Amino acid sequence: MPSCCICYTTDQTYLLPTLVSAIQARRHADRAKADIAIFSFGASGRTDDLFCHAAQQEGINFYSTSPKVIEGANVMLARLFLSRIVPTNYDNFLYIDGDTQITNSLDPLIDYDVPNGRFLAASDPMTFAIPGPEKHGRELAAYFSSLGISSSQQTNYFNTGVLRINRNGWDDIGLLAWKLFNIHRGLSRFPDQDALNLAGIDCRIPMSLAWNFPIFMANARVKNQIKPRIYHFMGSPKPWHGAFLPWNESVHQPYLDIVQKYPDLEPYLPLMPSPKIARYFFQQQYKRILETVTWGLSDRRARILQYEINSAHGTA
Repeated sequence: MPSCCICYTTDQTYLLPTLVSAIQARRHADRAKADIAIFSFGASGRTDDLFCHAAQQEGINFYSTSPKVIEGANVMLARLFLSRIVPTNYDNFLYIDGDTQITNSLDPLIDYDVPNGRFLAASDPMTFAIPGPEKHGRELAAYFSSLGISSSQQTNYFNTGVLRINRNGWDDIGLLAWKLFNIHRGLSRFPDQDALNLAGIDCRIPMSLAWNFPIFMANARVKNQIKPRIYHFMGSPKPWHGAFLPWNESVHQPYLDIVQKYPDLEPYLPLMPSPKIARYFFQQQYKRILETVTWGLSDRRARILQYEINSAHGTA
């Protein structure tokens, strides 16, 4: 039996995109090394039944999970409670957000020997703006300082979209983050991520951006060096909304394919009004130019590539 669980936590809003990512994870993970599991919170019984059927057809475990298990918290905080949620026969977790796509083998990351009480996480893109002379970087540094994240820790602030976790010790980190979330409630910009950084920044092992590649970095001239395996579609638009730069139709297609294969899931495909589609089309054109300049033609690119040299790739 595999000792690793590749796990997703979601509510009804993200169930269909999550299923797409989970299917890709199943395709790119050795079945002898990892099981795939979706933990659904707060969906209707009929919805869970429909997605459970599709998941089982794809070799994915599906769990209808009570919000009580996560103390009634928003599903975005469910990753803090993975030790409670995930069955006890798994010693290791690979948590992945639902707004992701997976394009290559996850086995090297699954195989990575994470010490007790530690976890792998990639730096958040914000960290590459600090230190620096730009106003944005100064504002971020001031914000992190206001949370109690020291200047020496700020470049270690990590993104929580992909986490490779040793179960032993995660409960302590997660419950401390839950406590800190409640202390800082209403005061932080990135509530769940800030709390997990406050609780676990010293337990984190830097992970290559190949395992959590922010899609906008496709405009930063680093993709060929990093060779992404997990793409993270932070912000809006999302790939299920359409083919927007910096991705193409092939990235949008998996969401159409899933509803063609399982027609009962079509009502769960998140849609976008036509005016917003038009606005995002032109916005993404502009952002491609802006991001190429601010990321691909600046010191930030050098910081990203230096980070890659120093990070745990998990590809040995």
